[in-house]
Parts: sequence; structure tokens; C-alpha cells
Amino acid sequence: MMKKPLLLALLTSGALVGLGGCSEGDEATINIDAPTTVNPPPTEGGGDPDPAPEPGPEPVDCPEGTTESAAGVCRLSGTYLEDLTLVAGNSYELDGRVNIGNGNCLLADSSTCDNGDALVNATLTIEPGVNIRGLPSDDPLTAAVLHVTRGSRINAVGTAAAPIIFSSSDPDFSGPGEWGGVQISGFAPHNACNTEPCNVDGEGEAGFIGGDDPADDSGIMEYVILAENGVAINSDGDEINALSLNAVGAGTTFDYIQIFDTTDDGVEFYGGTANMKHLVVANANDDSVDWDEGFQGSLQYVLVRQHGEGSGEAFEMDTEGTLEWLSKPTLVNTTIIADKQADDSPFIMRFKDSSGGFFHNTVVTVAGDATGFFDECARIEDGAEANINSSLVFNNWIQDCSNTSGAGGTLSNEPSIDNASVVVAAAQLDDILASQASAASGLDPIDWSAIEASFDLPSTANGDPIDFDASFFDATTFMGAVNPDGSDPWWAGWTLDFGAGNALPEPIEGCPEGTEEVEANVCRLSGTYTTDLTLSAGNVYQLDGRVNIGNGNCLLESAETCQGGDALVRATLTIQPGVSVVGLPSDDPLTASVLHVTRGSKINAIGTAAAPIVFSSADSDLVGPGEWGGVQISGFAPHNACDTEPCNVDGEGEAGFIGGDDAADDSGVMKYVILAENGVAINSDGDEINALSLNAVGSGTEFDFIQIYETTDDGVEFYGGTANMRHLVVANANDDSVDWDEGFQGNLQYVLVKQSGNGSGEAFEMDTEGTLEWLSKPTLVNTTIIADKQADDSPFIMRFKDSSAGFFHNVVITVADDATGTFDECARIEDGAEANINVALVFNNWVQDCANESGAGGTLSNEPSVGNSSIVVEAAQLDDILASQAAAATGLAPIDFEAIGNAYALPSTASGDPQDFDASFFDDTTFSGAVNPDGSDPWWAGWTIEGSL
Repeated sequence: MMKKPLLLALLTSGALVGLGGCSEGDEATINIDAPTTVNPPPTEGGGDPDPAPEPGPEPVDCPEGTTESAAGVCRLSGTYLEDLTLVAGNSYELDGRVNIGNGNCLLADSSTCDNGDALVNATLTIEPGVNIRGLPSDDPLTAAVLHVTRGSRINAVGTAAAPIIFSSSDPDFSGPGEWGGVQISGFAPHNACNTEPCNVDGEGEAGFIGGDDPADDSGIMEYVILAENGVAINSDGDEINALSLNAVGAGTTFDYIQIFDTTDDGVEFYGGTANMKHLVVANANDDSVDWDEGFQGSLQYVLVRQHGEGSGEAFEMDTEGTLEWLSKPTLVNTTIIADKQADDSPFIMRFKDSSGGFFHNTVVTVAGDATGFFDECARIEDGAEANINSSLVFNNWIQDCSNTSGAGGTLSNEPSIDNASVVVAAAQLDDILASQASAASGLDPIDWSAIEASFDLPSTANGDPIDFDASFFDATTFMGAVNPDGSDPWWAGWTLDFGAGNALPEPIEGCPEGTEEVEANVCRLSGTYTTDLTLSAGNVYQLDGRVNIGNGNCLLESAETCQGGDALVRATLTIQPGVSVVGLPSDDPLTASVLHVTRGSKINAIGTAAAPIVFSSADSDLVGPGEWGGVQISGFAPHNACDTEPCNVDGEGEAGFIGGDDAADDSGVMKYVILAENGVAINSDGDEINALSLNAVGSGTEFDFIQIYETTDDGVEFYGGTANMRHLVVANANDDSVDWDEGFQGNLQYVLVKQSGNGSGEAFEMDTEGTLEWLSKPTLVNTTIIADKQADDSPFIMRFKDSSAGFFHNVVITVADDATGTFDECARIEDGAEANINVALVFNNWVQDCANESGAGGTLSNEPSVGNSSIVVEAAQLDDILASQAAAATGLAPIDFEAIGNAYALPSTASGDPQDFDASFFDDTTFSGAVNPDGSDPWWAGWTIEGSL
């Protein structure tokens, strides 16, 4: 069987598969763009070998200000005072110290250097997938360094499939100390500032740093790897770390950062208020994470893996500088896997020189093959002990800190740090480096109000440079950097192999029990599965007709018994990352290939950005709607047509019986999943198999990073239920892209719809149907619609009918530039839905760009009363990452859901709805549309089908 190329961007180097506020002055900016196409990877399975991957992008001209040192190789040197973009297609060399801007000068005032030069702020942009290599130097004073000086910005936004990589000039990624590192300097506070303006002489030949703006913005680094770096300048501790953050402010974004094989510290925070999420530090020869000089930022999801050649701590923490204010950052969800060279200190973390710090939800363990010997989690000394239980706090820990004395070792030399939330237990790290210790799961989310009332969090009222901001943190219920439920192996697929974990399972030989091996590495599923089944990597899986997981589609006589006496059987289908599932063709819609997870059963389909799970037809491409059926998931959540006990609603698309009374019902997880080439009409009465049918699915189910592409029928249809979904892409649906009915009351955020000129449906078709026991009235935040239809079709883009309601916040609606259809209206509201306007049908923060002939954005609706002052008629101005650059799309206030609930009829059990509205599902955003206009999160890029958007 010739396998289908997945048309997804994977990392081209095997080494990259990770298993285991500005001051005044002239301004310049460097930007990093998301890819607009993705390249095909090699695929898994048997049969003929796949063709070799297409070559990478052709080299392009070197940017102005760089020199071409070889074909496709551009060299940077000196200081850049204008914006610079490092485009994909070239590699780049750092020749000595490269400064962006001149903010490292001694400032005479806020806009002038001491030598009379004007302060110049520049922006460096680095495109996804770019490699930047530091040239070698025998003199540490001339080591290759990229320094973004204070006032300037870096916009380095990679993707999981195309991270930005800094390394040395040799062909591998191992070998610490082969170049300097990256330094970012800002105007945030530093506790040694004693002049106006601030001029602190920074470490590592950084020049002058610091200021008085805790919200200072030095740009974005996302999906960035820094390898083989670190230079000691002298024996007094002056050093160039892999990543030095010098008085960097909270306006800067750091997310998905890996540091690998560094001679010195991994990341060191010199004062400032920077925040960071998703940090991996592996094989640092000195400290993995270090802070000093009054650092008061926040970190979440930190994974540290030390190695046996190092001599530093996993965390080394001090205040230093002065005692004007202490270092006391907050960390949530940290995992440390400790190691050091033999005969080194026996502790894993070290608080000294009056440092504080708040460590919540932490797992500390020792590597199974550790060279060093450990018996203590944290050494607290040199004045730091005075901060215990005021600004030095441990909360929710797994203490597994000994490989010599057993029983978890000693928490600290200062026993007063201990408390009942610290549990001595084996960490039990699994393949994704999540702790399976029983104490690591089932926590309550951190009560920040209680923490603030009990401890000395940063507060300007107490002389600190910033007030603690709990909104940075995700609410989590587990200890460690990785969720034990397996739903988010966030480090997998983009990091360099750091010798721990295996989130992309090794292929296994043979087909799982219960499937048929039809040829080598091709396994066929058919019928009903009443025991758990895992579709492992290394095989392609065929769906032969309707495949049921569990028997919950039966007519239930009682909660646990089907009509006829069979017991209700629950089963779980697990699909590993990168697996391809193909639906075999059928001429009869009643025997179309369908995967149906019946009520009571679960699907655990957790792909990654680099290895999504792909459902498609059996042919060799990913285009051609209607070539197989689709995926149906049924649950026990409420449905407004339930009129029996137990509930038995006859579902569409031959799904059998659906529904129940549990709004929080859990049908599993689908994450990084693509469904292509599907959809079947069973008859002319509207009975259909959609790409994804969610039948009375509950809010306990997780849907995140889902793409639907090329479907004959609807993209996703919600038949009642309370399901929530994030990061949904629907492209080229021939009927409705998103449809709901029968009392659906879930939540959606980040929805991107691109219609097809061959289609005849709406971007959103919404009704209540079923009964009027309760209305369909979900809430959507951050939606972008790019409208199209076949010629001579209806001129509206959305349709509310049959008494449907819905709350649409932060929406951008526009028409495709090459649209086949003609549009002049955003939303048609009819058939009883008009009664819900400004009660349960609400539009808030819209960019209205709904006409491609009449101009001026078209008409909002046939029902003008839905309009309000938050709806702005303006061109959407979608950029390369499909973010709106319209003025009205940015600078919004986060949605005040309390005010919304007071003004409108959000779901409420007191009013007869099946559940109460839960605002905690939504991220706070300040923009309209599915994608942030600041470019910080092109979330659809790198894992969706090439050319689909």
C-alpha cells in the first residue's frame, strides 16, 4: 500500500526530534513571520518507500547590512541601528558581538547616550526555521553574541515544526562553549539602579542595562532553541550564559524555549520582571536556571534535566546587587531531574544571598543514571533563610531528592520550610516526563488570593518594582512541568534530544489485537470494540465500514443495561502521535467508513504539532471531499430532545442512541488531529455524516488544535451537549463549516474558518431544533471567517435560525479576495432567532468586512437591532498569519464576563439550562479574530495541511 504524504512540516534534522516599554529615540523593528506553507515529511508504515522530502527553501538575497560569506549564508557583525529581518532560506552567522540598537551605551538622559549619540531602537525579526550560528573565537571578549540592547526588540517567533535555532558553526548540536549566547537587555527595574537614568554595568560585556519600566517590552521569543553555548570571561564569575535576561520587562514574551549543552548557566535573570512559559534546560554545565539582582518575574512549565558533567545547581538563586528589593519570583509547575559530576554538592537547588522565591506544584527527582550523589532538595543559606514562610515558600511538592539515603532525602537544611503540602514519594516520571505519583494529580488550582493574604508576594506598596499578577498563570491541578493525564506533552517534537523521555513512541511491529493485518504495517479495524485498543505508531490503520468503540449507541433500558439485556460496555481508543487512520471507500452511505466513539467510551487521540494524528481517505492525497464518512463522538451530556429516563435520542448519521444528563461528561481528548476528505449525505432529508459530529458530548472532553479540511458536509456539528473547543480550523467545507443545534451550550475560542468557492453552506449555521426545552446558545471568543461560496448562492455568511442564540465576541468577518460567491451581509437572523437578539444573541467587538461588491463592509444583518457601537466597519487587513491588522482589532479590554452575565441570558441552571456558564474556559485576549495581531502566536502554522489556508 502506497502511503499518503501527510503534507506537514517536520524537522528536517533527525537531531531535532525531541524524544525524551521603550525609551524615546529613533525606532527600528525586526519581525519574524509564520510560514505560509508547510513541507511534506516522511511518513510511517509499510509498502513502497516514500519519495525523499522536497528540498528546503531556495536561498534568497542576504538582508541589507549583512554580508554573503557563502551561497545561502549571511554574516552579521557590529551594531544594527535599523530594523533587520533574517528571512528563511538562508543561514546566518554571528561574527563576534552583534548588537541590535545602541541601548547598551551609558545614557545621559532618556534619549541620548553619554557621548551625544541619539538612542536608537531597532527590531530584529527572525523567521521560523532560521538557523543562526555563532562563529568560534579563542578570546572570550570577542565571542559570538547576539545582544538585543535596551529599547530594541527581537521578534523571533518559530513554530513547533520550524523552531528558530541558535548554535555553533559545526554540523552538530552538541559541544558546550562553542560560541557565546544571546543577551536581551531592557529598561525594567534592577535593584542596583542608583542613577537617573539607570545605568547598571551588565555582566558578560553587555554594557549598560536597566531602567524603571516593569512592563518594558523587548519583543518575543517563541519556539527558540539555543545550543552549544556559554563562555566564562574571567574567574570572577563574569560570564556569557546561553540566555542572559538583563532587566527585561514583563511586556516581553518568552514561550517554548530550549537551552541545550551550555558551558555556563542556561538562563540567568539579572533583575527585571520577565515572565516565561514552557522552558526546557538540559545539560547545563553550571546552573540550569539562575536569578539575582532583584528578579521578580513569573515562570510556568519549567523542565530541567541536569547531566553528570555539570557542577551547578538546577536552580541557583540570590538577590545580590543591593537589598533595595529582593529576588522573589513565582514558579508554578516545575520538574527537576537532578544530576552533577561525582563528589559535587549533594543538594539540587540553592537559595543564597537573601533570595526569596515561591515554588508551587514542583517535582524534584534524581536521574536514574545519575553520576552525582544527592540527599537534599534545597540548600537555604546566606540570609535566604530569613525569608522562609514569608517570601520563600514551597507549596505542593513531590520530594524525591535522594539516590543514596532513600525515602526522598531531606527537603532542606532549614526544616522550617517544610509543610503538609510537601509529599515524600517516588516521582514516577513516565515517557513524557510527567509524574505519575498519586500526590501529583488531583490538586485544587492555586488560590492566589489566599497566597497573597499569607505571604510577601511582590507589591509596589511594599517597595517592590511590580505588583504580583496571577493572571499570567494557567490554572493547573497537577505537580510538575507536564500534565500526568498525557494531554499536553508540550516539549515533544520541537526540542533537541536531551536524553530523557520518549513522547513519540517507538514504532512496534505487528497489528494490535482485534485488528487485521492486511499487509505489512497496515491494520484494519471493523465492527465494535468492547475492550481498550491502542493504535500505535509505525502502522497505518484502515476503517472498514462503521467502527464502534463501546456499545453505548444501544437503546438503554437503565444506566448500565442495553435493551435486550447486554451490559453497557465502555472502552477507550488510544491513538499515538503521528498515526494515520484511513477510511476505506464505500458506494453505500449506510456502510461508509466511520469511527464512532459511543457514549460512555473515550478517545485519547493526542498528537503533537510535529506529529499530528491524521484521518483521511485511502487514496494518496489529502484532497477530495466525500471519500469516506467521518468521526462521531457521542456522550451522556444533556440534549434538549431527551424525554426518557435514561435518555435515548436517536442520533443523526446512523449514530444510534445518544445523550444523558451529565453536563461534565468526559469522552476523552482530541488534540492536534486532522480530519480530511470526508462527509457523506445519507439521504435528501438532511441525515448526514459530518467530518466531526459531536453528539451530546460533555464539557469534560477536551478538543484542542483540530483541523477539518475538504468535507462534503459540515465541518463540525454539535448536536446538543456542552462540549468546549479551542484552536479549530475548518477549511473547504462544502456545507456549513460550523453547525450547532438541539440545545448546544458549549464554548469555543480561536476558531478560523475559510470557506470554499465550491461550497453552498454558511460559515456558521445555527439553530436550536430538537425542542425548545432550552436554546442553543454557546459562547465564542476570537473567531475569524474568510467567506466564500459557489456563485449565485445566498449573500450572507452566517445564519441564525430555528430560535438559535449565541454570544460572538472578538470576531473578524471578511470575504476571500478570490471569492466565487457574492456577499453583502454578515449574519441572517430568522425563524425565531430574532427573538433572542440582545438577550441571548449578542455580537460584541466585531470587524465587519462582509461585502465584496457593495463595499463599506456590507450589512451586519437583516435584523439591525443586533448592531452596537462595538461593531466597526473596516477592512479586515488579514496578514500572512491570518491575523487582522485592522485598527479596531487590537487594544481591546479583556471581556468582562461578569458584566455580560448581568446583562444577558448566559447559560444558567437556575433558568432551566443544562449547565452554568463557566468563564474560566477562556483565555483573556485583547484582540479580535482567531490570531493575535502582534504575531506572537501563529497557532495554526506548521501542523495544518499544506495549502489549506
